[in-house]
Amino acid sequence: MSPLEASGRASVNGVSSLDHDTAGTGFAAAPTEREHVGTHVRYAHQPIVDRSGKVVATELLFRWNASDGGVGPELGSYATAAVLSNALIDGELLTGVTPAEHPIGDLLVNMDAGCLMSPIAEALTPDVGVIELLETVSVDDALIDRIRDLHGRGYRFALDDLVRLDDPRWALAPWVQFAKIDVPGLDAVDLQALIRKAHQLGLAVIAEKVEDAATWQQLKLMGADYFQGYGVARPATVAVRALPGCDSRLTGQLYLLACAGVSESSMALLAGRHPALVARLLRIQAIHAPQYAVVSESLTDVMLSLPRAVLLAWLAILNIAAVHGRDRELATLLRGELSETHQRLRRDGRVRSPLDLEKLSFCICKQLLRMRLAPRGENPFKRSSSVPEKHTGVGDASSEKAAA
Repeated sequence: MSPLEASGRASVNGVSSLDHDTAGTGFAAAPTEREHVGTHVRYAHQPIVDRSGKVVATELLFRWNASDGGVGPELGSYATAAVLSNALIDGELLTGVTPAEHPIGDLLVNMDAGCLMSPIAEALTPDVGVIELLETVSVDDALIDRIRDLHGRGYRFALDDLVRLDDPRWALAPWVQFAKIDVPGLDAVDLQALIRKAHQLGLAVIAEKVEDAATWQQLKLMGADYFQGYGVARPATVAVRALPGCDSRLTGQLYLLACAGVSESSMALLAGRHPALVARLLRIQAIHAPQYAVVSESLTDVMLSLPRAVLLAWLAILNIAAVHGRDRELATLLRGELSETHQRLRRDGRVRSPLDLEKLSFCICKQLLRMRLAPRGENPFKRSSSVPEKHTGVGDASSEKAAA
């Protein structure tokens, strides 16, 4: 088996080590007022290849929407939620790209301890990708219990940025599948020792920040299994058309209702009045339960098709990343059109029960979304907005910190 084939916002935030600070200041660039407006959102991706050069995985990387500013650990779960939402929901990365056209493989997503302990971690289901445990993660009983629980349900893990034989995270090896070894700065003896230790613990080795072909070949001879870095392929930044923003009170309320165990049917009555949220829930279903998309007759059906933990994870993500001012007029227009249609249906006597209203509302909402939302367009990997990033020096490492 190949191993790589009311706002609830405060309660889901963590602190994670993400991108290198490109400004060299050690602090993330403060977002401007333009960060949450405009027509597009951004993320970056970088492929990981096997020994034959075949793409087997893709690491997602956080990018600011309005600038190329640096990213620091204080962003926490914000960056993780943003890159997941931008890439998988707005960008439809997993559902809008044909693997034969551009292979993606497993998605690798960095998470710190705060994000791992939050509901967000459960969005990265085993069929979607691998959770990268950042070098800032402190190993304690609570963290081990969380990883053991997720591992027992099939979730997969990688240890990120390994450079020492005495890294405390090696203790997590019984529940981890991959060791990402940070190549720059390590001599041949240290590299070989790290690769040997990973293999002895049963972990596949991903050599990251592979800067050139000579280093790639050397790492092959040392026994590394997978490779990532500028010497393999540069990360590319992608800009995708954003969905209209969601109302912060709505997303916060839904998250708290889901935490309290409220039924999907009750949550659907609330969410169904907001087409921008319905659009996102449909795209989440396309990722995690595509087999139910055709047979779902209501938003309740959509929500029931998702495991509760996955639904809660995405509501946590949307509560952080989908609350913005993009296409506010379109969001208002969609809600208004849906409300007018509800009134007309009632006047015409077509609504005999709450279930009738929900099914008709769901059908009409989908029609409105098809009419009003811009078409997806081309494969994002082929767009002119997908731009390979320049390598400006040793300081901006080729395998960057991503909150994904």
